[in-house]
Amino acid sequence: MIRSLVVVFSLFLTCSTYSVGCIDDFDLDAKDRQGYDYRIPHSNEPGYWSEKGIDDELTKFTVFWNRNFYIFGKFIGESNGEDTTISAGLYRGKELIYKTVINCDRGTWKNWVLDRKTKQKRVLLHGNIQKNLTSCKAGEDFDLILKNDNRRLANWIFNAQPLQHDVEFFSRETNKVLFDQAVSDKYTDTGPDIYEGRKIDLGSQFTEAAKRPAVKVDSKYSTFAATRFEFTATGRAVFSRLAFGQCNAWPKNMEMQCQKVRTWIQHRSKANFTAGNLAGLKIADPNNANFTRGLGVFGNNMYFFLPYCITEKYFDFFQPKIHGNKFLPLKLVRKVFILTDTNGQKVYREFEEKVPTATLR
Repeated sequence: MIRSLVVVFSLFLTCSTYSVGCIDDFDLDAKDRQGYDYRIPHSNEPGYWSEKGIDDELTKFTVFWNRNFYIFGKFIGESNGEDTTISAGLYRGKELIYKTVINCDRGTWKNWVLDRKTKQKRVLLHGNIQKNLTSCKAGEDFDLILKNDNRRLANWIFNAQPLQHDVEFFSRETNKVLFDQAVSDKYTDTGPDIYEGRKIDLGSQFTEAAKRPAVKVDSKYSTFAATRFEFTATGRAVFSRLAFGQCNAWPKNMEMQCQKVRTWIQHRSKANFTAGNLAGLKIADPNNANFTRGLGVFGNNMYFFLPYCITEKYFDFFQPKIHGNKFLPLKLVRKVFILTDTNGQKVYREFEEKVPTATLR
């Protein structure tokens, strides 16, 4: 255990890698720069990415280990006349589960599923690319993240823009929806305190409410049934790297720039700041001057997994929290909600989850 922690400490001090905790992280060959078919590790091992159990009250439950897929690339000046598009998706064999298609020339994105009832492909969500985050100009880098939270929840994030909208608030006890909240497809720091995955001042009757994306991935197969993660590009978009696991990853052009890495991860995180919270955070630490409100329930990883920095340049050798997986030591505790089966009725119940850390005791 001490040996593994020393590796983690050394990694953050020198920033000799560009991810923490990933199962795979590799550069793509020239032949793969506009298409790659990634076979998801352990996808053919039943129960690897989920765990069934029975609690002290003899209630059955299933825990799903969340997963992160990271694609990095760049827009180049060359084009063969085609539209510049980026597509990525989860598949079971050749059958689609969930994919996104981004069209830079049209400024649009569409998320597709293989409908569970009709068995036909259909658009689940669609929207516009935020020009303040993505210009698609030659020389510009891009990143596309898929955060797979559970069987029917998965978040696409393109250059810190969540490719989905609308949330719902539900009872933690019954799993019943209390109300829906439509949210803008456009991010604005000067707007009301309502944004992707957030509603402020719900009132006492909603203090026990939890929120989640309103649209579920209602595909023929669950996201955890996927065996492949395939991505393709056309026009001026080319890929350079793939990372996968229960992990954090960031671009390669941030050598020895700890605060820049911290900010990049925060922009894509599940941070849920109000305008007031954010202003106070920036006053408390000027290094956070470029922080945003975060993406709420549409984000990638939790805010407290941001790396700690000694200075703007150097990573702290002692990282109190890192994003863990099913094999890391467990130290901290936080509340989570897990799908359970009580007398044949599926509900979400509150549990205490131990969060992996790299803290020596």
